[in-house]
Amino acid sequence: MSVKFSKEYTHSLGGRLYGLLCEYEKDGTWEQFLEAILIELMGTPEELHTSTFYTLYYKLSTLRYIKYEYFRKNIFDSIELLKKI
Repeated sequence: MSVKFSKEYTHSLGGRLYGLLCEYEKDGTWEQFLEAILIELMGTPEELHTSTFYTLYYKLSTLRYIKYEYFRKNIFDSIELLKKI
C-alpha cells in the first residue's frame, strides 16, 4: 500500500508555497515561511519520504540562494511536485 499526502494537505501546502512567493515578491518575511515549511516537511512520516518528496524538499531548500526568476520557477515546480506525492 502506498502512503500519500492527503489532497487537503497538498492543497494547503500548495497555497502556502504560493504565499511564500508573494512574501518574496513584496520583500516580506519569506525566509520565516520557508523555514516553517521545511521543518514541517521533515516532520512528515518516513513512509512519505520518496524520491519525489526529496526533490521537493531540496528544491525548496535552495530558495534562499537563487535569483528571483529561478525562485519563482522553483515555487511553481514544487507545487506541481506536490501533486505527485
